[in-house]
Amino acid sequence: MSVAQPLRIYYIELRTAKDVECIELIIPGCRRSIQQQSTKLFREEFPQPLTIQGEAFSFSVHRKKWYSSFIPAAINGIKINVRDVLSNSREQKFRAVYRDLDITIGLSPSADAMPTPVTPTPSNINNLRPTTDELLNQCPRFRILVIGQSGVGKSTLISKAFGIAKASSENLEPRKAHIELEYISLDNDRILLHDSTGFEPADNVNSDAVKLFIKDRKKRERVRDQLHAVWLCFRIPIEAHGDRLLEDGAETFLKQDNSVLQNIPTIIVFTKYDKLLTYMAMQREADADAAAKVYLQKHCFGPIAKFTGSTDLSYVAVSSNPGLEDGRKRLIDLTHQKVAERFKFQTDTPSPVSVVTQMAQRTLPHLKIEGSIDVGTQS
Repeated sequence: MSVAQPLRIYYIELRTAKDVECIELIIPGCRRSIQQQSTKLFREEFPQPLTIQGEAFSFSVHRKKWYSSFIPAAINGIKINVRDVLSNSREQKFRAVYRDLDITIGLSPSADAMPTPVTPTPSNINNLRPTTDELLNQCPRFRILVIGQSGVGKSTLISKAFGIAKASSENLEPRKAHIELEYISLDNDRILLHDSTGFEPADNVNSDAVKLFIKDRKKRERVRDQLHAVWLCFRIPIEAHGDRLLEDGAETFLKQDNSVLQNIPTIIVFTKYDKLLTYMAMQREADADAAAKVYLQKHCFGPIAKFTGSTDLSYVAVSSNPGLEDGRKRLIDLTHQKVAERFKFQTDTPSPVSVVTQMAQRTLPHLKIEGSIDVGTQS
């Protein structure tokens, strides 16, 4: 049987009537996300036509849903035959409806002209196959440990940072959390989460468990089994309300045991930044945002840096409120920077951990694009 002629695509548009978190295009040896433009619209354009060799390609559709038991995601694939696209296209456009997904594929003018097969070029997506497969085989998921007490806002932060429907209290309820458990969501199978409660006063059990877990992960030979990042989450204290910066257990850990975090990208995340802004506004500060930044440096970042004596720790203040996304963007960007630095190779080959970090996050679209470019240039 003859092989279908190459399919050359210059845009893909998908419309859906149901809540969809992300859609991936899957071709032999490679998968790439389709950019979300609005709640129900996904569209990706290719300045250089995307060439697809072979008999078929597919789309993987990930719905917005958390499962009470976090199990590896099953591929919900929609397969499309290349011959069907070529034979049913009109005016360089193919359109079809699969279940609740309305698919439109824009073809280059040469796609239906039966051209002589094109010799693959460096930009051909098939050339990505060895590098992409190899990287994801080495490290298929970004492994992160998130530490924080009940009510600090961990589940909301995870939801917004990694595009996962907000975790129910049943799934991330602190009394049930066990640091060794691996949480994987069907909404985003590139993220692997370890959850831990905060350091309660005189709670040496959890502190010891965290230290043992981190030390154990440092010993793992395979990069996929190592710990890639740690987020230590604390609520921003309002001193006028009698709030403390840290509970005794957390302070002890950071003062005496922070050496265990060496060589692991670690960020201290202060949550509820919106509450601090509200407080500053109530104090009739002319510029609440500027006053909040001064407060953070004086009462949060500065004191921790002083008593830990560490220059490796980084600090970010975040909020889950609309209009205050800059903190989360800074957190994702900083996490990727630290991961890329920690796991970089001596050569120019992209690190599998860096690439999967870019794929896992759902906050900064440009990071996904840069990741694709980094991998593509190695082909």
